[in-house]
Amino acid sequence: MDIEHDDVAERQLYTSRIHDSLDRLGFDEMVLIRGLDICEFSFGYSRVSSTPSTEVKERVMPVRLKAFDYVEANKRPIYVLEQKNEGVYVRLNEARVRTWLERNGLRLSDAEAPTKIGGTYLLEYADFGRFLENYREGTSGPKTQRSVPNYIYLLLHTMAHHFTQALVEFSGLEHGSLGEYIFPADLAFLVYRRGMTPDLGNLSAMWRNYGVTILEGLLSDRSLRCDAGSLCDQRGGACPACIMAPEVACVTGNNLLCRAALNGGPAPGWDLSRDELVGYLRS
Repeated sequence: MDIEHDDVAERQLYTSRIHDSLDRLGFDEMVLIRGLDICEFSFGYSRVSSTPSTEVKERVMPVRLKAFDYVEANKRPIYVLEQKNEGVYVRLNEARVRTWLERNGLRLSDAEAPTKIGGTYLLEYADFGRFLENYREGTSGPKTQRSVPNYIYLLLHTMAHHFTQALVEFSGLEHGSLGEYIFPADLAFLVYRRGMTPDLGNLSAMWRNYGVTILEGLLSDRSLRCDAGSLCDQRGGACPACIMAPEVACVTGNNLLCRAALNGGPAPGWDLSRDELVGYLRS
């Protein structure tokens, strides 16, 4: 038996499956990063909510952010954690994103067509608000107009959470051990391992052992369904049993997140347009 020939054939098959899965996912680039520099800081805390107000017994109550106690020289401390860790950087295919936007009623004008979508995002960007007040999922709240910026962010944020679910399943890390950064102008996101425990190479080992399985799993019907209630399947949005993350791990407190952005279905609750979404993985 020609072992070397068999190794080459197996490697080619593996590479072909990887490229096929990346194409079907609409990923232009996917990079495993070792030695990723991460800096996290904290200057205070609240045990109630991450927003300036919260609703208690149908009344809106203010939330107090308490700074850490004074230390020497009457100064308040800021606690900083610095680390080098692993992360996975993913950049989506621009043509695929453009098609997805158009199929969801956000057609770019002919004058903008030669421009990269990231340029359009920067030109049209309107501040989402410090606490994304206009993107709550409550059915009775104010509605927000569908736009290129908020839908690009919605897609990237949802894809980052979907990707994180796969990492949790195969890496041995819990959901709270992973963080995210979104780079909307680059159509990219980063999922990284957070925390100060020693880096045991979880993500590297995960990719080495389950790389193809993870990518193919992201496309499976099982991973694109929510089995736990009506928020995802009937009203748009996301739920804790679906793709929501612990709020300490999510950059937007689980706002601007909608399962339908990937699989299709009802528009998120904040969307002024009630037209159903075409899923990115179905476009």
